[in-house]
Amino acid sequence: MAKKAVSNNSWLGIFKMMGMVLNPKTAEKRVRPLFSPPVLLLSLTAFLVFAAICAKASFAAGDVLDDPFSRLVQIERRISPDATNMTPHLAIIREHADPSIPPDVWVPGELLTQMKVPVRLDEEKGTYAIRVDKPAMTLDVPALLDLAPAALDLRFRAKSDDGRLYVNLTGLERVTGLAYAFTPEDVLTVGTLRLMSAHSGQVTRQPRPSAPGGHFNLVWDHVAGDNADLSAEETLSAVSVISPTWFALMDESGRVSNRADVSYVEAAHAKGYQVWGLVSNGFNKERTRKLLADRKGQDTFIANMLAHAEIYGLDGINIDFESVDNDDASRLTAFVRRFAQAGRSQGLLFSIDVTVPSKWSSCYERGKLSEIVDYMAVMTYDEHWRSSPRAGSTASLPWVSAGLDRTLAQVPPHKLLLGVPFYTREWQETKGKNGKASLKSRALSMASVDSVIAETGAQKRWLADKGQNYVEYSKDGARFRIWVEDESSMALRLELAKKRGLAGAAFWRKGFETPEIWRTIEGAAR
Repeated sequence: MAKKAVSNNSWLGIFKMMGMVLNPKTAEKRVRPLFSPPVLLLSLTAFLVFAAICAKASFAAGDVLDDPFSRLVQIERRISPDATNMTPHLAIIREHADPSIPPDVWVPGELLTQMKVPVRLDEEKGTYAIRVDKPAMTLDVPALLDLAPAALDLRFRAKSDDGRLYVNLTGLERVTGLAYAFTPEDVLTVGTLRLMSAHSGQVTRQPRPSAPGGHFNLVWDHVAGDNADLSAEETLSAVSVISPTWFALMDESGRVSNRADVSYVEAAHAKGYQVWGLVSNGFNKERTRKLLADRKGQDTFIANMLAHAEIYGLDGINIDFESVDNDDASRLTAFVRRFAQAGRSQGLLFSIDVTVPSKWSSCYERGKLSEIVDYMAVMTYDEHWRSSPRAGSTASLPWVSAGLDRTLAQVPPHKLLLGVPFYTREWQETKGKNGKASLKSRALSMASVDSVIAETGAQKRWLADKGQNYVEYSKDGARFRIWVEDESSMALRLELAKKRGLAGAAFWRKGFETPEIWRTIEGAAR
């Protein structure tokens, strides 16, 4: 993260916070009367401490002040029901566009260490782990009693800078044993659950909803860094389920990486979406093979996911295990069965993503898997993949239709979602001096394709045999070709899903579409 100099606003904030420390009307019994020699010394000390903090947390001071929804506040510790101590730490508070959504409250990781939270900070990876003793009781998830009876190590995302990690406390009360509240002077008070029970409110969990039922749409949200403020975005009335790519298998021991965010889930629920957290195998064949052969590793993986589902209030889990060895087909099915059986005791819904049937994807026992999960999404895209030896469509209508029909031979339609791409590929064909042609491609969002067309003046041409538009242009001696994904191709795909009686559609990925696409999707649902 880029470092920025501390702005004048930061120093004003420091003086304001010093005022809160030194003002006897707000500090109550914590300080002596103003202007006494000891207080002057305390004032100078506080100034130096906060100056050091702002220099240390330069990323926070710079980025926070540039974000209208973020601010820096001082942290105090509650040491008894009626007393607190000021700390030398600052917290980063990020509000959301919808004020009913709980803010993200980032505090320095060393504060957790000082408060005896069993946390392990990993500056290199920008993560931290917390050991949860007796997780079945702590998180109120009975299934964990068999999977992780004694303890469970959970990993979380952190913000890092200059050797300091910041931890988001929001929604993690049961994991950290800590809660927080804000004073009228905008000081963050942090204390144990016992001490804070009368001072703060925890994020409340609503009962999990039943399966969407009828025809519904899911959209995958690819999360590579910070989660978006979902509350600031327009509600997508055509979407019933949002599936953020938050979790991934880290190794064969079953550890799981985590980018989840409580505020995101709260904002999604406020918009009427269910949240099915996606968990992948990292597309690592060897790591997956080892996990599927190791029951203890599976126990750890499942325990991690059930714990995260409870912590973040997920409605379901979307399993995205790809690049699995064909020889592991039966082991994958058995693993999914164990996973789903354990999660159903929490009321979780389960879905799994599969490719269209082919010789190289027989790792999916689609018929057996469909009996286990609530829904299956068939990814009808990458007809021509990134390194394909031939240029072509990402998902032509005949190819999609054929792959869908092969899937329906094994999976009942009421459990199947048609996976549809919001992206396509631009193919560049170049002939070398020896006359040999080279081919390379790049993925483009719908908006990017529109920009290319506008910049080059290329004209769309409808390909009836492909069910989509086509664009071709030349530049610098190379030929560029795009099989376009737009409202026309989308309408035909959704019509196909309706004719086959599918449960709905699933779109990869949010942010790659144009606004017009949602009108097409809404129209297809009528």
